[in-house]
Amino acid sequence: MIREASARNNSRIVLALDLEDSDRGKLLRRSRDVLQMASKQICAVKINRQLVLALGLRDGVDSIVNAAHELSLPAIMDAKLNDVGHTNMFMARSYIDAGFDALIASPVVGWEGGMEPVFTLANSRGKALIMLTYMSHPGAETFYSMRASVGDQPPRPLFEIFVDLAVEWKAAGMIVGATRPDIIKRVRTIAGRRIYIFSPGVGAQGGDPRAALDAGADYLIVGRTIYDASDVEHAARRYREMTE
Repeated sequence: MIREASARNNSRIVLALDLEDSDRGKLLRRSRDVLQMASKQICAVKINRQLVLALGLRDGVDSIVNAAHELSLPAIMDAKLNDVGHTNMFMARSYIDAGFDALIASPVVGWEGGMEPVFTLANSRGKALIMLTYMSHPGAETFYSMRASVGDQPPRPLFEIFVDLAVEWKAAGMIVGATRPDIIKRVRTIAGRRIYIFSPGVGAQGGDPRAALDAGADYLIVGRTIYDASDVEHAARRYREMTE
């Protein structure tokens, strides 16, 4: 679905709709308004847990997901699933039942008793899984570049192991911060063209859109510099034009 929306709108921008407001009604209205204003300039919307905690899934976030679908845009849930299998399964099922087309999950929990039931559920429901591979904030290097070994293999950076797992598990995508084009390039080299790379950190965190794309990213995830702009559509259009 994202490929179709990307072609239709000539966009590689995923809107991160991470708004916050203590007024639930205002938050819901603003979220829908921002989505509507940006809709012609983006190829998907990503929702984080801010909105889920503030609005709830039912009669809240699910209405935003429905609005995205009415605009022919896929909705990604930034769940960062990273618990044991039955807990991951409950969360994944809840988000899928709310209408989400893709979920972001962490490979840290491994396959058996961790990600296996989530992939089984997603595949049976025609949904996509995107694996967290290298985050965009400065402190990410502490963990994701840590070296470890699997079996008899020599030590490698954790993010490289995560790329191998994403390929092995047939994930649809990987999250790799736009703030680290060198890591994006390495991930693309390991994975080839088999998996989409989604890169957050553009804008407020200083990631360079062109550098991320040139390094191998497929889609850029942009939030604050779009939804906090005085003219949301103009801001979204400016980022879209950077990707042309």
